[in-house]
Amino acid sequence: MTRAVIELSGDISPAMPHISRSIEGCAYNPEVHVMAFRLKDMPVIVESHRITIYNAEDEAMARTVMDWLLNALNGA
Repeated sequence: MTRAVIELSGDISPAMPHISRSIEGCAYNPEVHVMAFRLKDMPVIVESHRITIYNAEDEAMARTVMDWLLNALNGA
């Protein structure tokens, strides 16, 4: 798998500033509500209604990253 795109049913932009501070190496652009970081060799782009994971080995790895990110979102 090269890229996993997850469409979100709600707007997560209110939590993004808090999450971006808790993820090492995360860049956040508040004007367009986009944050980006790397998890191992996988660039992750988080937008208000979409998460894109690049270079995921397979669907299981993309789900692992998604679960990790959802835990971060729930903790924010």
